[in-house]
Amino acid sequence: MRVAIIGCGTMGHLHASMAASCGLRIIACGDKYKHSAKVLAEQYSAAASDDSMAVIADPEVDIVAICSPTPTHAGYAIAAAEAGKSIFCEKPFARTVQQCRDAMSAARKAKVKLFVAHVVRYFQEFEAMRAQLAAGKVGKPGFVKLYRGGLFPMGADGWFRDYEESGGVTLDSMIHDIDWLRYTFGDAERVFCQALRRSEPEAIDYSTATFRMKSGVIAKVIGTWAQPGGFRVETEICGDKGMIQFNSDETPIFTMKRTAPGETPSTIVPASPVPKSPYQLEWEEFIAWVRGTRQPRVTARDATEAVRMALAALESAETGKPVKL
Repeated sequence: MRVAIIGCGTMGHLHASMAASCGLRIIACGDKYKHSAKVLAEQYSAAASDDSMAVIADPEVDIVAICSPTPTHAGYAIAAAEAGKSIFCEKPFARTVQQCRDAMSAARKAKVKLFVAHVVRYFQEFEAMRAQLAAGKVGKPGFVKLYRGGLFPMGADGWFRDYEESGGVTLDSMIHDIDWLRYTFGDAERVFCQALRRSEPEAIDYSTATFRMKSGVIAKVIGTWAQPGGFRVETEICGDKGMIQFNSDETPIFTMKRTAPGETPSTIVPASPVPKSPYQLEWEEFIAWVRGTRQPRVTARDATEAVRMALAALESAETGKPVKL
């Protein structure tokens, strides 16, 4: 199968590499900055263009990988669907819930596959924690804390600084944990969030959202674009029989049981110390879905719900009140 990469920044380079590792051919690269498209295209002897819509319409393209800024996702996804292409879209799915729904509708109408890359579902560490929960290792979970921190991402034109475009750390980074939270513990009932979104004098963002899940679990999700030392993820899951902890600084996951009752990249790209990249795992699953041999663990509806939860958190931060989901 032949792939077009739309958006040739950090994530475009990453996904081109993953697609190539899966045996796919990168034949075209589109970016509004033609130089960026050329730099990536040269690695794969592909065509380069500053007209991404023309790239999407190319009849030689089988798969469109959308790696461009968030506000462009829906438009490119709809164009790809109308062109009959399979679609691999970076998270967040889109900037608004309605945009997500419009893209899903276009994919259904065209009967094409639309995959949204919520890669944390493919991180082996997070899958191991989910397996421990399913096995009842810590009993009934009651409290979850998820932390994700990194430097402020730059991006072309510094578009992350425009919070109307990026949604800040809440929509762009915390959405990883928001999706995994729903994946693991089910739907949320309400959220209360406080956030700092500042572009001047220095671009920083910090957000803490507390979700009450319908299951009764209380989850605190923290995201920061002010992490002083690179990138870090931390997870703590408390149950009535013990606790699961993970800290990316330490790498291993370990379970503690109770003895008695009672130059930096322009975009944050989490790494995983395993032989096969989680990013490659998601590409393998996507390709298997396109070929009709497997169902993906993440759906476009899941991605839409993650956007809805993240936007509800931002609404809460703006109003200072809890938001029902």
